[in-house]
Amino acid sequence: MNARRYKILIIDDVTENRRVLAQIITKNTEYDVLLASDGFDIDRKIGDNPPDLILLDIMMPGLDGYEVAKILKANPGTREIPIIFITAVTDSDSIVRAFRAGGVDYITKPFNKEELLARVNAQLELKRMRDDLKEKNLLLANREIQLEKLVEEKTEKLERLTYGLISALESANYYNDNDTGNHIRRVSRYSGIIAELYGLDRELVKKITMYSSLHDIGKVGIGDALLKKPGRFTPEEFIKMQEHVVIGARMLQCKEIDPVAKNIVKYHHERWDGTGYVEGLGGKDIPIEARIVAVADVYDALGTKRPYKEAFPEEKIDRIMREEAGKHFDPDLVEVFFDGKERILEVKHSLKG
Repeated sequence: MNARRYKILIIDDVTENRRVLAQIITKNTEYDVLLASDGFDIDRKIGDNPPDLILLDIMMPGLDGYEVAKILKANPGTREIPIIFITAVTDSDSIVRAFRAGGVDYITKPFNKEELLARVNAQLELKRMRDDLKEKNLLLANREIQLEKLVEEKTEKLERLTYGLISALESANYYNDNDTGNHIRRVSRYSGIIAELYGLDRELVKKITMYSSLHDIGKVGIGDALLKKPGRFTPEEFIKMQEHVVIGARMLQCKEIDPVAKNIVKYHHERWDGTGYVEGLGGKDIPIEARIVAVADVYDALGTKRPYKEAFPEEKIDRIMREEAGKHFDPDLVEVFFDGKERILEVKHSLKG
């Protein structure tokens, strides 16, 4: 761990909001807190010693949070500072705009203390890991004899960073739709089993297992009234619900994000016969990782109780899965699915709920 204390800058035009945030952070951590009432106060507050994390309100007079974030990201001295947006709005356009402006996360008002601290600690831990990597890169840049060790350490750190980011995004999805928390975990495990039995290389199997938990991350941009509706969707509502694929794809636009993760999020609702959404891809034009997650996702959805339906019995699920081979699903993957059915059932029983 770094010996220095982390510093957090809170930018919010409401005095009470700043006070509550600062009180929660200082009471429960050893972080130093700076306060600013608006975006015009940034230069004076940051000075030559920039903070490690910024909590930034969106709705402020003068410069709003989006504009402040753009200023910070345009400045080489502040562009690397992670920004968590503070917002009372939860519509998908505002959330997507926050990520586009450079935010790494967002916290909704009123604040939940445990969630606030978890998100703050996660981002500072990721920053610590990035700082450690930078320090080690500088120390080992000219030491050829330790090159192999450096590569191993960087790989390990980057994997941990990736897992940390995935965990943060998965948590965001869980908080938004906690009825499907174990659904996310089961789909991840099922997808890994199918990918392995299909004969994909170990690295791709690992990626599919890891990234499949993000398949519905775009649902953070769908309102609760629709997401948790206790009944079937109208045609108009179903079209609106399909936007979660687009939102998820936008959230993962960054070029550094693995294409496997992007493909899963964007294409897991495509169908083998070309009647899926949103691109209408068919057959092997659909990336293999998305075809695998489609099988795992639908299987689990059929066996899960939802507000609009009861869980189907296993015999009925098996019949539907076979009937949809060559229609909804890649027929080869359906056969692989049944080859691994015993292992899949073990996962299903261990992650009930």
